[in-house]
Amino acid sequence: MSLSSRSAEQDPDDSITEALESLGQSMTGGGLKGDFPGSGAFTDPDLMADPANLPPSVGSINPVAQSSVNNTFSYAGSMLDEDQFSPYLDDELEVPMVARKRNRRSRRSLWLPVIIVGLTQLAAIVVVGFMAWPDMKANILQQAAASLISEKDETELLQKRLEVGEKRIDALLSEVVTMNRKLELSPEDVRAELEFLGVRNRLLRLADAAIQKADRVAFDQLLKVADEAGEEKLRNGAMSEIHRVRFAYLNGLRVSGYALPVGDLFPSLRGKDEMGLGTTQLTKILQDTGIEAEHRTRAAYLLADHRNVQAVEALVAAIAKDSSLDVVREATLTFSEMTGYRSDELLDTAGLAEWWRENSSAIKLTLGN
Repeated sequence: MSLSSRSAEQDPDDSITEALESLGQSMTGGGLKGDFPGSGAFTDPDLMADPANLPPSVGSINPVAQSSVNNTFSYAGSMLDEDQFSPYLDDELEVPMVARKRNRRSRRSLWLPVIIVGLTQLAAIVVVGFMAWPDMKANILQQAAASLISEKDETELLQKRLEVGEKRIDALLSEVVTMNRKLELSPEDVRAELEFLGVRNRLLRLADAAIQKADRVAFDQLLKVADEAGEEKLRNGAMSEIHRVRFAYLNGLRVSGYALPVGDLFPSLRGKDEMGLGTTQLTKILQDTGIEAEHRTRAAYLLADHRNVQAVEALVAAIAKDSSLDVVREATLTFSEMTGYRSDELLDTAGLAEWWRENSSAIKLTLGN
């Protein structure tokens, strides 16, 4: 079989094979036929896999090498030219070409079942999806509706919380505005507040002086403010300080363990005890404002054992005029023991004086001399 007749039977897909054969002929000068790269004998997988497909050879001719110089083949033991070997090359080339065509047709026939199976599976998927779509659609719509309802409920809850928060904020703002208005003071209010603070501090200082120094003048000023102050808050402040002073004088003797220095006060009575002093000596000490307040306080205390008119009148005078609240306190206590006078308030000198004016005659008759 010649190369031209084989080329006429080839399919259009054998263009690559033809190109390779043409390349082999050009390399051998156009007269070489047989097995060379691209001719099919060395490249056909069927022939390479099964050597039995090759045509039978004459004798034991085994091509060993090809000479590109004189277009002859070398065989083991002899040299043959192209004309002697040509009939065998034609038979060898025909068989590989037929086998190659058969293999290509078998490979092409495998694609059709694969395509049919793929289309069948795709159609099955489409049919199943079409049949399941109503249920899937209903489920999707149901889930979407549930999600919308849940979001709506959460939105309503959030709105309620926001409304509660807005109400609280409004209430706080109202309180802030109210407090701001209360804190906004005019210059006149500031001046009045400062004046009140000044007076209040003055009342505190007066009460401290009345307690620590037994200052009668300071206590009388507190009483005056409590009676005459025009503003109620000043009167209340004064009364608070008066109660503080009176509470301080309720706790027993403020001067304890003290004895009169009889020898210093009465040189003629040096060596005598204070209990030996008479009414005249004690009233003299009580009325002498030039001596120490402790002496006068002790004298008022000792006059409790001298129940007579002279002692009572001395006590009344000391209560009305003495500058020491310690003396006033002891004189008031002694006067109460002698006369039976009772008062709800300690150091109430005005009330005691009023009571004495009303009851002095009867008391003097009771005391006798």
